Amino acid sequence: MNTISINPLTAENLKSFFDKFDFRKDSEHVKQYISLVKELAFCQQVIIYEGYDLVKENAFGFFALKTTHDDIDNVPGIIIEFLYLKSEYRSKIEEFSNTKYSFLLLDYVINVAIDIQKLVAINHVYLVPISNKMRTIYNEYGFVNIPGSGKNEYEDYMVFNLLDEDPTLL
Repeated sequence: MNTISINPLTAENLKSFFDKFDFRKDSEHVKQYISLVKELAFCQQVIIYEGYDLVKENAFGFFALKTTHDDIDNVPGIIIEFLYLKSEYRSKIEEFSNTKYSFLLLDYVINVAIDIQKLVAINHVYLVPISNKMRTIYNEYGFVNIPGSGKNEYEDYMVFNLLDEDPTLL
């Protein structure tokens, strides 16, 4: 039994989607980043995916995806531009799957990336955590730090390798 659904949003649905969230309790840093992600979405530079709780009948979070260009060591991949959970879902476990809600969103991203990998040459999923706490959570999921990849250590990328073996290590 599925208790959540995750779906990409159309450009027409973006405004009403973001109205479902109350960002007032989030930090200024998070609010600024959400504003940027919304702008990128309205310009169709990222795709927003909604995480929806079918039991409570409301959105529990979202993430924004885009492809890389040459910004991460010239290695093609997918970038999680932003991942957001409503506060009441943070660190919570979804009962049916016994999995954290954040990990359910990440599972979906990885599955999307694997589907895309069947069509075009991508090998990695990248992100830049918004905080050290998030860096720890992404590390727990299986992302690995790429030291020196950002403007400073707090902006270093993390990577999830989609390959069984990394050919750059051969």
